[in-house]
Amino acid sequence: MIITGAARADDKALKPYAGQIVLSPDTPPTDFDALPAFLKANATKDNKYELIKWDVNFVGVLAKPTADNGKVTLTVVDPAHKTEALVSIDLAVKRLVVVGGFKLTKAAGFELRKPYVVALTAGKTVVAKAELVLRE
Repeated sequence: MIITGAARADDKALKPYAGQIVLSPDTPPTDFDALPAFLKANATKDNKYELIKWDVNFVGVLAKPTADNGKVTLTVVDPAHKTEALVSIDLAVKRLVVVGGFKLTKAAGFELRKPYVVALTAGKTVVAKAELVLRE
């Protein structure tokens, strides 16, 4: 997903979400100027999300630029088995924002009512994270 718009990386409307990943079944906007409204409508105070739809969309907001040439990796990990990511996607950062989506399935090892850690990492540093629980 490509983000477009004239906003700058220091856009004050995104600062409250720095270091967070906002998860939603809804598709995020591609217009950068529409992201603050999407984040406000979908963010939780504790950064924990329960989703019924297993098609997960996300917006990650970084607090500062990454040292990895604007690249991060999104992982979804079962906290009980931290050594193996169930999902791993390399992504490009645009204006301190990462937008994308992924589909979870039972065949891939995902279970209902079980918490998963969704994280964005730059190298070995976690730059944003959230918790996800799947519901029916």
